[in-house]
Parts: sequence; structure tokens; C-alpha cells
Amino acid sequence: MKFLALGLSALISLTASSAFAEQPFFAKKLDSGLELIAMESHKVPLVTIVLAVRAGGMTETPETRGLTHLWEHMFFKGNKRIPNQEAFNKRIRQLGIVYNGDTSAELVRYYFTLPSAFLDEGLQFMADAISTPLLEQVELEKERRVVLNEYERSEAQPSFDYRNLERKLIYGQEDYLRDPLGIRRVIENASREQLYKIKDEVMVPSNSALLVSGDFIPAELEKMVAKHFKDWADPKDWKPVVRPGFQKFPENVNFVMTRANVQNASIQFTFQGPKAKSDVADSFAADVLVNLLEHTNGKFYKKYVDSGLTFGAGFSYYTQSQAGELEVTAVTKAEDATKVQKMLLEEMNEWTKEDYFTADQLEDVRRNLLINHKRELNAPSSYIKSLAFWWGVTGLDYYNGYLNSLQKTGLPEVREFVKKWLIGKSSIAGILLSPQDAKAASLKDSSQALVAKYLGDYKVAPKASNQAPATKG
Repeated sequence: MKFLALGLSALISLTASSAFAEQPFFAKKLDSGLELIAMESHKVPLVTIVLAVRAGGMTETPETRGLTHLWEHMFFKGNKRIPNQEAFNKRIRQLGIVYNGDTSAELVRYYFTLPSAFLDEGLQFMADAISTPLLEQVELEKERRVVLNEYERSEAQPSFDYRNLERKLIYGQEDYLRDPLGIRRVIENASREQLYKIKDEVMVPSNSALLVSGDFIPAELEKMVAKHFKDWADPKDWKPVVRPGFQKFPENVNFVMTRANVQNASIQFTFQGPKAKSDVADSFAADVLVNLLEHTNGKFYKKYVDSGLTFGAGFSYYTQSQAGELEVTAVTKAEDATKVQKMLLEEMNEWTKEDYFTADQLEDVRRNLLINHKRELNAPSSYIKSLAFWWGVTGLDYYNGYLNSLQKTGLPEVREFVKKWLIGKSSIAGILLSPQDAKAASLKDSSQALVAKYLGDYKVAPKASNQAPATKG
């Protein structure tokens, strides 16, 4: 799996607790619907507190796309106890807090680390931020500019149009459900009323989990959480947000896109992939395939990387429950782009042959997954952020059996996965390179009509503003 998010996201490893390792955390559902998940570790006098919410692009509408990310920024502002940004920053310094947050298509996380001596104060700080935000207009204007700056940095990347076009082709009119960054027009016109509606729809206890790791006593932690979060409640008659389903994966689309400042040629095939909650076994097979293709003694690695044919090539699977995508990618010299693209498409057929992967390579993968899991357990702060991801996207039942399921996934299951999801299936196939490299390689940009048809919302000129850029507090 891979995890992409807005903000400084934690690295999510391909590991989980299982029969191979004792479950290191405990989980308890509170009367309010909030889940408490905690991992005790006394190695250092620190605690990390994470608030995870099942929200993001998947809970938005065309009128609010990107505003959950804006809400994330507003989380670190004033509330009823700490009324303004100056007081908020002062309290951060007093408690020694290092904090951040991130928003993805299926998850929002707010997290901070602080000395364990201030755990009680830290829990109160988190509870106040989520339950009584002021969402003041003056702070909204500041954070609007910060989010637009982030948008513009992304927009300046050569791959911006490629990513947006691919998502639009796959998801059609519902592409906003997979786009946590949003579009400029919506961000520019966001209102406090919209943010309060997001709060009432998704920022509620029954849609959230509080995760804590580090130096604490479990019984004391439970008392503190009960004390500080007792007044945070779901709105009356609250129900989880339900959004439209996605269109059928499109027929084959193949295009070349040219953009300035692209180095070399990026090649990508994107296929429909398994949803972690409904295609459980296939999601495990996808992760095993990712690791097998990265094996440095494997046929794929030797053919595409060791040989120098590409600067990097591989297969990736983004573990999600609302949607699923599989990507086969490579970066190579422009003159080799069409050759490598053709080779990669043919190579997938080789993955179904019994001699392509070996039993020894599979054992190496299994051993490395277990080693990575043990290493992750020694970093409680990172581990609890990872656990927040699994809670939000797949649920803890999936997580608790994850490593064990990977260990049981064999080469026959991997070959069947390739046949089911890749061989003969439709894909979005693209090559991204610079105009100069395209000309040298006798390639023409064939994406212009697609861009004109699908990316109009991204081509709106920014509003003029006399407001000085703000920085995140």
C-alpha cells in the first residue's frame, strides 16, 4: 500500500499486528461513540495524541470539494477556551507541543507530540479544538490564503494536469470524492457556514477515534479522556454521510501529455484495483505483488532497473476502501518511452508464469514484512499515526489480520490476482514528458482535447488579492 495525504503525513508501513506479534494496543468504544485506542510505551517521557476522522474527499460535495482540508487548517485556531491564534500559539509553547495534520480522500488526522507530564493538558487541548472551534472569519481569511498557496504549489508541479485528468477519466462527475485538494473556486468562496456544516456532518465522536501512544498509565488515560471529551456529542439524529457511487471504470484511454520542466519521460498504467473492505483477499495479494516486484534479485528489477533501461520502475497499490487503483510505472529516457511502455504492458503477462517469482523471494518478502513490523513497534509516535490510518480506512479487524494474511498469501494467489485485475483489463495509459523531449522522441501531445473537455474547473484564473500571504501558526 501507499498513503498519500495533504500535509506532513507519517510514513505508513506495510505491516500490522497479527499472530506473529502480540497486539500492542487496546481499543475501547466510549458512550459518545468515540473510539479510544492506546499503546503504552515508557521508553521516553513523551506521548503522541492523534484524532482521526473518517472524512476527506469522500464526504464532500461539488460545492465543498477541498474544504475538509481547509477545516484541517482551521482546527489549529481559536476555540472557546483558547480564544485566538496568539493564545493558541502560547499554549503550544507552554506544553511543548509539536503538531500537524493531514487530509486525504478517506481520512483526516490531527496529531501532536508533547511531554507525558502534560498528557492531561494535551487531551484537554485536543478536546477543545475539535468540540468548540470558533472558525472566525479573520482566521478563515488567513488560512484560505495558506491553503491557496498550497494549491498553487501543487498546481506548479508538471504532473498537476496529468493527475487531475486521470482522476476525472476514472471517476467522472464524482471525481471530487477522490480529490482532497479541491479546486480554487471553491476554496476562494468557502464560508464559515460551510465549515460548520462539515463539523456537524463528519467531525463528530461516532465518526472519530482518539489514539494515544507513549508514556502513560492506561487507567489514568481513560479517566482523563472521559473528563475532557464528555461534552463532545453527535448532533441529534446524526447519521454517516452517504455520497454517490462511482461510474464503471472507463475503456482504454492512451495519451501523451507534454509539460515544461519535466525531466525524462514518466510512463504510467492505471487499472481498477481492489477495495480493501470488499475485496479483502485481493488487497493482500496486491501488497505482496508490490513487494515481490521490488525484490532486487527478481526478474522485473533486473530487467528494468539494474539494466539501466529505466531510472525506476514498479507497481503500486493505494490501500483504500471507497475505491481502488493499481499503477504500473516507470521513468526512462524520452527516446525509450514508447518501447518501455510496450514492454511493461507485455511484462504483466509474465507475472502469471510460475517461474517469474520464486519461493525464496516470497520468503524474503514475508521476513521483511515481519522485520518492518517489529521496527515500527519501536517508534510509538509513528506507529500510532499508522494505526490511525488503518482504523479510518480499513478498520481494526482488517488491520489485526493484515500481516498474518500477507504471510498466508502465496504465489498462486498473486498470479490469480494479476489475471483478475490486470491482464486484458482496461487502463488509463499515459506518458508525461517535456515538449523538447517529445519532439526529440517523435511524440506528439495528444492530451489537449481531453484537458479542454475535463479540466475546465482547474483553469480558472485566480482572484486578484491585496492581502498579504499568511503563514500557518
